[in-house]
Amino acid sequence: MLSSLSVVLLWFPIIEEILSRLFKPESQLIIVLDRTQWKENNILMVSVIYQKRALPIFWCLLDKDGCSNLQEQQKVLRLVIRLLKHYQLIVIGDRRKFKNQPYTYSQ
Repeated sequence: MLSSLSVVLLWFPIIEEILSRLFKPESQLIIVLDRTQWKENNILMVSVIYQKRALPIFWCLLDKDGCSNLQEQQKVLRLVIRLLKHYQLIVIGDRRKFKNQPYTYSQ
């Protein structure tokens, strides 16, 4: 049973409802891509900015230490872009995310 549970199945319907109450369709959303170390976990997180706060939308645990790579970033962003297809998105991240990587992404 637990193996069939996922962030997408459990969390996406909740975050979709929350965002629909906070933002009108076609609103501009600022999405933040960030990687953080929490205890033993290396987490790649995507959040939406609302009133100077970051609301987590999606996260995944990386099976390695250190920064994420372009493929990992695109994987998490692809899911978030589908979830937020009714909004205009601006994606930001710190310079470590994009260091030495040309970053052009379109769906």
